[in-house]
Amino acid sequence: MLLESFKSFVRENVPLAPYTWLHLGGCARYFAEPADFEQLQGLVAEASRQSIGVRILGGGSNILVKDSGFDGLVIQLIAPAFQKISFQGNRVTCGGGVRLSHLVTACVAQGLAGVAHLVGIPGSVGGALRANSGTEEGDIGHAVREAQMLRRNGELVSVTGKQLAFSHRRSSLDELAILEATLELQPGDVKYLTKREQTFWIVKRSRQPNHPTRSAVAFIDPDGESAGELIHRTGFSGLIEGSVQMNATYPNYITAGTGATADQVLTLLERVRKGVLEKTGVRLQPHLVVW
Repeated sequence: MLLESFKSFVRENVPLAPYTWLHLGGCARYFAEPADFEQLQGLVAEASRQSIGVRILGGGSNILVKDSGFDGLVIQLIAPAFQKISFQGNRVTCGGGVRLSHLVTACVAQGLAGVAHLVGIPGSVGGALRANSGTEEGDIGHAVREAQMLRRNGELVSVTGKQLAFSHRRSSLDELAILEATLELQPGDVKYLTKREQTFWIVKRSRQPNHPTRSAVAFIDPDGESAGELIHRTGFSGLIEGSVQMNATYPNYITAGTGATADQVLTLLERVRKGVLEKTGVRLQPHLVVW
């Protein structure tokens, strides 16, 4: 067992497939849902001392678990301590475990503009910050003024916006977990922002499969281009590997059917990546993170 003192909230050999959009992969050797920052920090510090690898699980939309599972500790930040949202003037401070969609809705209700276009992007705030999630309207990084992170040795560290770097779908927030972040937004009219949020949601849904169960985004859109358009133009939409397929209608979505495996997903992604590179010279970067 990882530690006797943590046995109240650490489980062993927990299947990870139900926690991911693709519903694939094996078990986590350890799985934990700490109740507060103290439990989280102590657990991570002990895992570090025992040289146990740690992963933070958010919404699972971009996670592909290997068929053999993850021989380490997976932590999910779903306790209320990691789900707080508070406002002070034009600033909002939120926990890293908050769903990005919840943050957007809360900000719109407060009459704060600058994040409505992010509605419909899956996952947690922590994951969105790490990947600098965004749309054609802009990314989340532009609004970040401060962040608190947890290092892999259990140490807490706070950084200001001036110390952070954001670029296309990337950030310098590369510690183990983003526990909290403060964003600075602009005042706006609640009715106007609500309509704007609804419009963005409709547009976002129109670009996704109607039934996204067991589907996930395959590649990150290259700067200024659409991965889906590249895949379609090069003839790889609808490509099949075993029980896994690139969606024919929404080419940048990969769908896992009955009997699918993580290995099939990896094989299909590599076939598409190589094919697009050979035909266009564009090197697609995977959206899925492999555990």
